[in-house]
Amino acid sequence: MKNLIFTFLVWVVSAMVSASVFAETPALKPIDQYYAHASASEWAEALPIIRSLVEADPSMPSRWFQYGTCLEALELYPGAISAFKSAYELDSTDYGAQYRIFKNYALAGDAAGFVAFARAEVLKTPGIIELIAQRQEFKEITSSKAYQEFLSQL
Repeated sequence: MKNLIFTFLVWVVSAMVSASVFAETPALKPIDQYYAHASASEWAEALPIIRSLVEADPSMPSRWFQYGTCLEALELYPGAISAFKSAYELDSTDYGAQYRIFKNYALAGDAAGFVAFARAEVLKTPGIIELIAQRQEFKEITSSKAYQEFLSQL
């Protein structure tokens, strides 16, 4: 009888251990999934995740920024500009978003968009022209005719 009880207890413990070993690990939260893909530069996989997070709560500037980062990495510059603008509209002190807007206009080769944004930003941040002039990644776009005309009107 003792052997039967012992065998039964061993069977119960084995079943419990097996169940816990083979139990599904809980799924990562969507933001953690996004970070995992982003940190591995798996932008195509990260995109639908961050898009769904933005759609679920469009009031979070950080989500818009992450969305813009993802779009920028995928070289979808117009979408990135729009996402960074949303982040910047929600948090007008996010100068990282402001910079990324300028950067994506430059990456897109959109001198007209760059100038239009610079025209609006110079009113809010008068020193922005000097900051733009210091950035190597803006050299090509700031030498454009459209940007030079803008400067001459200041």
